[in-house]
Amino acid sequence: TDAMRCLLYLNAAALDVAARHPEQAVRQAAADRAELLTPISKAWCTDVGVEMTSLGIQVHGGYGYIEETGAAQHWRDSRISPIYEGTNGIQAMDLVGRKLPMREGGVMADLLAEVGELDSELLAAGEGFATIRTGLADALAAMEEATAWLVANGLADPNDAMAGGAPYLRMFGQLVGGWLLARLALGAQRRLEAGEGESDFLVTKVIAARFYAEQLLPVVRSQLGAVTAGKRDLFEVPSGSFSA
Repeated sequence: TDAMRCLLYLNAAALDVAARHPEQAVRQAAADRAELLTPISKAWCTDVGVEMTSLGIQVHGGYGYIEETGAAQHWRDSRISPIYEGTNGIQAMDLVGRKLPMREGGVMADLLAEVGELDSELLAAGEGFATIRTGLADALAAMEEATAWLVANGLADPNDAMAGGAPYLRMFGQLVGGWLLARLALGAQRRLEAGEGESDFLVTKVIAARFYAEQLLPVVRSQLGAVTAGKRDLFEVPSGSFSA
């Protein structure tokens, strides 16, 4: 949930800058960033919300399935979110069909470059940040490869882009979540070293970023093949296969 909250704050801040900054160039860059992040904020967060509430049922065992716990109600409440305000499939189509082509991929490239700039800070932070650094670097490399494939193939044939839209959106959300948690962990570490704030809270932020990097960021690369598979298998299914 920390990663999703960070993403939503980043998206909201971009909207504020786009509306209020005195310089037109800065407003435009922020507006582009906000447009790029919006389908991620909507779709990735709501997809994960469904997964989390399903897990909330699971950890209660059979009792979680019984109405008395209230866990099943949380799942039902969250399940509509991927459908509201444009289904998440439509959000994925929007990402690869309209947002990724902005400035011929330049808006996405700017964000990925910003993710990469954190590497030197993670290296300087020491051994406690080693797995965060390697996890983020590998996820970024996979995302860059997926993006390059979509720009090279999907812009020429939108069906190739649409076929990989959903896994690409998930890759993007997971990468940005890991990046933002890494930034949060670096800030927490600086406060710890300065003797500021509540130490248990700050230590937990570092641990959360490390857990995310070790347990969730590896999933980014696992979806690369699905993004780059293209449309072929989807379009080669005989139309007769869909008849009753």
